[in-house]
Amino acid sequence: MQRARLGIFVLTGLSLAAACGDGGGGGLGTPRLFVAPILDSLFVGDTLAARTPRYFNADGDTQATGPVRWFSSDQAVFRVDSVSGVIVGVGGGAAVLSARANGIMGTALLVVSRVLDLSLLLDTIYLMPGDTLTVPVSVRNKNGPPPPVRFTPITSAVVRVDSFGLITAIQPTTLIPFTAHADSVTASGAVQVVQLTDTIGGKGSFTVLGTVIRRARTGARALNYRRQGDTATFRVSLPIVVGNVAVENIVITLRDAIGAPVTTAIDSISLSEAFGTNANPVCRPPRAWAIWSVLSSPPLRGLSRQGGTIAITQVATLTNGLAVSGRFTFTGQRDDLYFLPLGRLPIRGTFVAPVITDPRQCS
Repeated sequence: MQRARLGIFVLTGLSLAAACGDGGGGGLGTPRLFVAPILDSLFVGDTLAARTPRYFNADGDTQATGPVRWFSSDQAVFRVDSVSGVIVGVGGGAAVLSARANGIMGTALLVVSRVLDLSLLLDTIYLMPGDTLTVPVSVRNKNGPPPPVRFTPITSAVVRVDSFGLITAIQPTTLIPFTAHADSVTASGAVQVVQLTDTIGGKGSFTVLGTVIRRARTGARALNYRRQGDTATFRVSLPIVVGNVAVENIVITLRDAIGAPVTTAIDSISLSEAFGTNANPVCRPPRAWAIWSVLSSPPLRGLSRQGGTIAITQVATLTNGLAVSGRFTFTGQRDDLYFLPLGRLPIRGTFVAPVITDPRQCS
């Protein structure tokens, strides 16, 4: 896929897709237009029938959409007939599909793959010395079974990558590129071996939507702190900061403090547990949970569903605290589509983070 284009449209498309959940206005009592599914895909040259728009009035009742006009944010990726809504894949990448009905705009994200398409589900990986990780991949082949994936082997004093994509971290490095192959197509990623010496810094990366690949390189920081009830718990965050503002973030909160390697299930959290009047899921976490959020108007948020995991693979002692390495996967359920399967977003990532201990009770 064309990463430069995806780097813009994945975040922009997701932010615009929030308007699909509230008609661009936000809040209760606002008409809404949903375009289903909010994430769809096709191959170059394929044709898709018009997507399904659903219009809800200010009372939340379904009404007829009436005439619908359709738009593509990038006709080099896909074209859409403005009246019929029929979509044709043009080039690899991702772009926003928009529908306007009853004066309301709804959006969805459309990914167009090449006839044979190879994606790295994590294309930037951060590890500590001694960590291992097999690069997750996705292969799509329009004309038959997907071919096997092989990696160009790397053997060095700092990192090894075998032909199956198993990375072994040895010594601290800058970003080291690696390449995967599936027949005639390739996909490139990078790995960095990080060894923190103090409780500053930290690096992380994550991918949202699984097969939509963009380089989301972030900072990473973690905290062991006292939740209400005077027991210890743990939180790690991977913010993307622009101008001192976190425009996108992943936060994972556990029930127990971290002092040794451990794998913990990431559970589901409900809307009321996360955002209810008396909810305080940071100071009173009901269970291990996670959230992915984008700073937009209205905010775009994905709450963890049952079935995710976070693995703390190493814990190192520093002068003023700890450093941990880890990786995670979970499904983020969009809060504006909390009861609909189309609102589920696969999320995964890796991190090396300093851990600060805060003895104060959370409030």
